[in-house]
Amino acid sequence: MQRRHFLAGGLALLSAYLAPGGAWANSPARRNINAFNARSPASVYAALGLKPPRDSDAIRIVAPDVAENGANIPVEIQTDLPQVERILLIGERNLFPLLADASFNPRLQPWFEARIKLAETSKLHVLVQANGQLYSNSRTVRVILGGCLPG
Repeated sequence: MQRRHFLAGGLALLSAYLAPGGAWANSPARRNINAFNARSPASVYAALGLKPPRDSDAIRIVAPDVAENGANIPVEIQTDLPQVERILLIGERNLFPLLADASFNPRLQPWFEARIKLAETSKLHVLVQANGQLYSNSRTVRVILGGCLPG
């Protein structure tokens, strides 16, 4: 009889975590909805409560100079900054500019790779929160339609 109670309790706990709105759901505490719904980079900064970042060459953005398909652009972010806590990726000219918000254990070497969508030619801004400071670097990705460069 005790085994049944144990299994029933375990299943109840698991369903509470996996249910919509449960502990593992994307609640506002885990995912800042206001930041992802922001319409400009400045409003993303405001929604996240970020101070203006300092430029840093220790952040490397690996992305194509020209992308034929704006819906599938590979981006890789590497940094040598110590104690990285967070990496943010912002597409300056997108309707919703915040593309990614990743948290890291400060004791690990961070590495981030994603496939992003850019509506048009845009500057990618990468913000890295490390050791209590905010650093940034940027890179322009040119999006062409149909794979043809004008002129």
